[in-house]
Amino acid sequence: MAGRVKTKKVRATAFRSNYRALSLAARGRRVLLIENRQQKAKYLVDKDFLDSLLREQESIRATLAILSDPHLTERLLGLGKIIDVEFRSGRLKTYSIAEVLG
Repeated sequence: MAGRVKTKKVRATAFRSNYRALSLAARGRRVLLIENRQQKAKYLVDKDFLDSLLREQESIRATLAILSDPHLTERLLGLGKIIDVEFRSGRLKTYSIAEVLG
C-alpha cells in the first residue's frame, strides 16, 4: 500500500449538519476525523481503503508468525536457496505476465 493518508478534522455538529457532503469526502485514502467534546474522536473511512488495510495487516501478521518460528524461518530460507540454484541453472522457466494471463 503506497501513498499518503489525508485526514480532515471536522466537528461532530458540522458533520451532522452537512453529513452528505462530508461523508463523500471520505473516499480512497481520505479520512474524516470527527471530533466531539463529550465522546472520543471517530474516524470515517472508505470501505475499500479499510479492506486494503485489513488485508495488509493480515499479511504482516502471517509474515511475523513465520519469522517468529525459527523452524519455519529456516525452512523458508532453505527453499529460497533451492529456488535460486534452480533458477540460475536454467531448470526454472520464467514467464511474462502476458504469457500467464493470455
